[in-house]
Amino acid sequence: MVALRHADFRGVLGFLRDAEGVTGADPFPSELLVRLRELIPCDVVWYCELDQPGRRVLVANSCARDGEADGLPPEEGERTFWRLKHQHPVCAYQGRTGDFAAHKLSDFLGRRQLQRLQIHAEFFRPNGVEYELELGLPAPPWHTKVFGFDSGSRDFGERDRLLLDLLRPHLVHLYESAKKRRLAVALAAGTEASGELVVLNSAGRIEFASTAARRLLHDYGESADGTRLPQTIEAWLVHDRRRLNGESLPPRGKPLKIDGKHGRLVVTRFNSDHRTLLLAEESIPASDSKLLSWREWQVLALVEDGKSNAEIAAGLWIAPGTVRTHLENIYAKLGVRSRTAALARVRELKLAETR
Repeated sequence: MVALRHADFRGVLGFLRDAEGVTGADPFPSELLVRLRELIPCDVVWYCELDQPGRRVLVANSCARDGEADGLPPEEGERTFWRLKHQHPVCAYQGRTGDFAAHKLSDFLGRRQLQRLQIHAEFFRPNGVEYELELGLPAPPWHTKVFGFDSGSRDFGERDRLLLDLLRPHLVHLYESAKKRRLAVALAAGTEASGELVVLNSAGRIEFASTAARRLLHDYGESADGTRLPQTIEAWLVHDRRRLNGESLPPRGKPLKIDGKHGRLVVTRFNSDHRTLLLAEESIPASDSKLLSWREWQVLALVEDGKSNAEIAAGLWIAPGTVRTHLENIYAKLGVRSRTAALARVRELKLAETR
């Protein structure tokens, strides 16, 4: 039976003392990861939040022993991880059971067994990882929050597991405290802004929205359910950061405008922060009444790329029937009857604007 020593408890108390002094929006900044690496000796300690259905890394921060970890470039490492995640013993266990207590690779596989896996050859070994210990915070299965401790030379012991299980409720408290600080800052800033405030978490879910903001999201939303943004706004935030759809989007920093039956919803990112949005409703000038909506521009851009209705539906996460409806609305607004004519009419309009 392994027992913690007095030095271990002193280390935990020192970590918590330093953690309570954090005042920024990040619950686990680099200086706290350094302290965690001192408590749990390893080569690299990391914290990440993952969008599991979207296969996206939402938050990632790490601290290496020598200040900079060698290994796969971040984008290549991310692609490799998602491709081979099903072979990761700890991730597979977490996904199957929902148990995010401290577990290590060797709880499930011996070293030789691990080395036979493709994930070892393409992900662990290039990153210098032979042993790993993970601890997760309470979270829904679609938005996981996990700490990881990596080593290339020594496995982790029961002392390390006990320390992390002891720290876990305090790490949850630190996460919630940072959430309250972010919300307080956003609310204070929002009192000086023009528009209805919406504050998002790292997964893009709604942490706070004023009553008027929720009404607007409902009126202009395709799938607003109280915790998620309408799909159109979610896609805009993702594409605005990554610029995936080029000219079908408003220019960087410009608001998103969604036309409705009785008005137009204008969505802006407050101070260029993708977690804080301002919503405003305005009337549609008569001269703009035949302009395409942002979603219709998206559909038309994919038509120009030669995509079929099925491919457009898959790319925009909408039903094929919705694509047909968008195309019918586009034809009606442009006064045409076919895809080719719609593209030609748009080129005419763009040419006229430049004259």
